[in-house]
Parts: sequence; C-alpha cells; structure tokens
Amino acid sequence: MAKQAIKKQLLALSHDQNLFLWIHPFQDYNGRIGRLLINIILLNLNLPPIELKVETTAGRKNYIKALQLADDHNYTKLNNILKSAIDEMAKELNSKK
Repeated sequence: MAKQAIKKQLLALSHDQNLFLWIHPFQDYNGRIGRLLINIILLNLNLPPIELKVETTAGRKNYIKALQLADDHNYTKLNNILKSAIDEMAKELNSKK
C-alpha cells in the first residue's frame, strides 16, 4: 500500500513539474523555478528537498528529454529522474544517522 502511495505522489510531482514548465514563459525548459517548486512541495509534505542532476550537459539533455516526453503524457523518464533524486537524498540522510 505504501509503495502505491509513493508511486502516486511521484506521478503527481512529475505531472506538476511538467505542467508548471509547460506554462512557464520560457520555451527552453528553463526549470530553475520548477525545480524549486518541487522542493517546496516536498518540504510541505515534510520530506527533504532533492537535487536534480542538470548541471552537466548529459544531465540537462536527459532532463529536457524527460520533460518533452511528459509533454506527451509519458511521465516514465521524469518519474525515474525524480525517483533517483529522492533515493539519493534518502541514502544521504541515512548515512548521516
């Protein structure tokens, strides 16, 4: 049951991220505000913020491709990027305990 709830929240985050960037005034998927929005949502859910790996050329291309796929309602790649960031943050937090 918990896994299903997490999947739903992840899909909602992916959808919200894509929708926000779709209405965002920049056509180049300038997502800094969108990534900030994800962290605000996570913090409101009492979850830690995440870092999406978009600093590298490859990371940015992967993120933009995920957003383009999400434009066609295919959220799998964007879900995977968000899940990876969440898993990485969880691992980091667990290592500090």
